[in-house]
Amino acid sequence: AIRHPASGYVQGINDLVTPFFVVFLSEYLEGNIENWTLSDLTKEKVSNLEADCYWCLSKLLDGMQDHYTFAQPGIQRLVFKLKELVRRID
Repeated sequence: AIRHPASGYVQGINDLVTPFFVVFLSEYLEGNIENWTLSDLTKEKVSNLEADCYWCLSKLLDGMQDHYTFAQPGIQRLVFKLKELVRRID
């Protein structure tokens, strides 16, 4: 919210960070992902993991913030482009 104040709360943002979390966690843990646990990490590693995920998610949101603001102008543009594409093909 601090870096992207216009977007406010959006349900599902945690789904966007999950792939980053798994990739960065794999740097610290080995074996089957089903057996991974954060309690195996030092506080420093958890802090690094959190920071890496935060900055990657922030960068991702930089490119799509207008999809999550009032009236969703980014999504509106994409829908318009899709309509135009369908019109040309049809």
